[in-house]
Amino acid sequence: MPDARYERTLVFLKPDGVQRGLIGKIVGRFEQAGLKVIGLKMMRATPELLERHYPSDEGFLRTIGGKTREAFEAAGLDVRREAGTDDPLAIGQRVRQWLIEFVASAPVVAFVLQGTHAVSVTRKIVGDTLPYRAAPGTIRGDLSADSPAVANLQKRPVRNLVHASGTLDEAEAEIEMWFSPQELYDYRRVDEEIILG
Repeated sequence: MPDARYERTLVFLKPDGVQRGLIGKIVGRFEQAGLKVIGLKMMRATPELLERHYPSDEGFLRTIGGKTREAFEAAGLDVRREAGTDDPLAIGQRVRQWLIEFVASAPVVAFVLQGTHAVSVTRKIVGDTLPYRAAPGTIRGDLSADSPAVANLQKRPVRNLVHASGTLDEAEAEIEMWFSPQELYDYRRVDEEIILG
């Protein structure tokens, strides 16, 4: 069983986070929680990288399409009239394409975090994928209020500032996509003995 103290996860600030000058504030939230940055870079993500990053499998597409449909319904909007379809798969394909175009449109800041339960702790700090539902105290809850209903009416993805891997397997695959082994560094933080025991 892997040692939970040394889990790794991928995070990247999307163009909205970078363009709003939130790099230091967002990275600092993870460091304050005891997670260690072991790789960090500003880059322009290529459409090819993003095609691999955002899965094209039916399960993922139906999930994001279903969330979008629910948001329309919750806002009292007719999803078929607004989106041209109520099929979660078709909606998911459209949202995925918007995501790829948006993330490729400007620089992002990608980083790898390491620490105790890094994947779940990072997701907790980031907050709900939909900022209008994210709890106060989370990155999305404090710094964004976007929603799928608004985003879809404007034909764009939800601006939720940051991506964070959802599972250990996803984190491992995404880190390999975004970073070479030579871009990851092993070093000791001065507080590691206190944090990791």
